[in-house]
Amino acid sequence: MKREKSNYMIQSVSHALDVLEELCKAAGEVGVTELSKRLKLHKNNVFRLLATLELRGYVDQNKETEDYRLGVKALQMGQAYLTQSSLVGRGLPIVKALSEAIGETVSIAVLQAGSVQFPISIESKRPVKASPRIAVSFPAKLSAAGRLLTAQLPDATLNELLAGNTVQDVAIRNQLPELRSTGQIVDRGAIEADVVSICRIVRGNNNEVVGAIEVLVPQYRAKLDLITPKIEEAAAALSTALGASKSGLSTSLEKEVSAPPVTQQPTTPATTGGQPQPVVGAAARIMK
Repeated sequence: MKREKSNYMIQSVSHALDVLEELCKAAGEVGVTELSKRLKLHKNNVFRLLATLELRGYVDQNKETEDYRLGVKALQMGQAYLTQSSLVGRGLPIVKALSEAIGETVSIAVLQAGSVQFPISIESKRPVKASPRIAVSFPAKLSAAGRLLTAQLPDATLNELLAGNTVQDVAIRNQLPELRSTGQIVDRGAIEADVVSICRIVRGNNNEVVGAIEVLVPQYRAKLDLITPKIEEAAAALSTALGASKSGLSTSLEKEVSAPPVTQQPTTPATTGGQPQPVVGAAARIMK
């Protein structure tokens, strides 16, 4: 029987990554004591982790304040991801062209460990525009792209993720047939007030979902009948470039429509998870 990858996790490596992720979230430099509090780790452990990361170039220390910030090696890894990722390489010209055609902010979204990340974000050139998804991530259930991508997960995984029966869980479950059959979501004001998010899934080899294209539009000029067809064309073009076949795309949709429904959880009073809070992540800014 195949073991879960979580059974192989090395705690010290996990803690080192926690340090890096916490520094990603910070607006500036952070001291050992503050990191220790945020991560709930002993100061000595945090200091040793920081010392190791500093020696390898992943963090830098301000010699005057003795606080820490990300090092240039962290940037190098982010740049390597952009170079190596076929989704980014194939998607960049398509996303740029879409942004030019509709004049709006366009991003590629991917689902990672319960959060939605944005490796590419092209900012609109218009004076009034939605902010690009630069160096941020959001809890998947609280963002339009995250809910769309979550809905594409296998039923067994989805049942486990939606077991909490929160407001967000119920919303995804109720929308599930539509999200799977259309591969699209339109959301108003989920993260930013007065901003419409329109997302369309992207498929790759074996027609597996690899991400989504997200377009952010100020609500007052969100003409869906004009914008949506262009998003569909861009998502189809990127899917084809990544190895998905046109016939396979249709077959995938048919399978999702005819798939058995996700198990409904017993109805209990749902609780909100609070307002979505942006979390700094490993996205890269790519401007026109």
